[in-house]
Amino acid sequence: MRRGLLGAMALIYFLGSSCASAETPFERAVLSALNAARADPAAYARRLEQYRGYFHANLVRYPGLESDLETEEGVAAVDEAIAVLDRQKGLPPVQSAPLLAASAGDLVAAQAAGGTGHQGEDGASPADRVRRRGGGGFVAEVIAYGPVDAADVIRQLIVDDGVSDRGHRNILYSPELRFAGVACGPHAEYRTMCVIDLGVAPDGGYPAPRGRSLAR
Repeated sequence: MRRGLLGAMALIYFLGSSCASAETPFERAVLSALNAARADPAAYARRLEQYRGYFHANLVRYPGLESDLETEEGVAAVDEAIAVLDRQKGLPPVQSAPLLAASAGDLVAAQAAGGTGHQGEDGASPADRVRRRGGGGFVAEVIAYGPVDAADVIRQLIVDDGVSDRGHRNILYSPELRFAGVACGPHAEYRTMCVIDLGVAPDGGYPAPRGRSLAR
């Protein structure tokens, strides 16, 4: 985990309309970076090898960045991610889901003045926020605080420094999660934050199996 940056946080919920404003170029870039990492994990691992070269002990020194970023695990977490991605099969891209983006945006707005985690000041969970938007069912959420750029949002979540179970990476490489909404904005303490809400369906619901109906 970076000192001064909370890094990435994730929580998955199994529970169970309004559209978000237009995606910003930054948010589109985050989704594009996610899909590139899903489509060709081995190629993404080669990018991580380049990123590894920015480390000096536990410090990351990005070219052109004024201050170093401190990690908990140093290159060990990067090396572990590289090894996993070299074995990971490629996955289809996630599709943009406006309702999930609106839900993600609700948390960005709630935490703009500060705060971290998946619950807003009112105690609402990711699934609560999606249900308020008219969806629900199956929701996964990952959060990156203080990313350097759009690519760093996904890199934080995949390397998962300081997170023992690498839960954020597991979410991003879940074959069931085929839809995502991205929302990014300012954060009082960490400068920026990005929330990605993912679902099996574009509304966060769980589709009925083929050949079966939920009607009674």
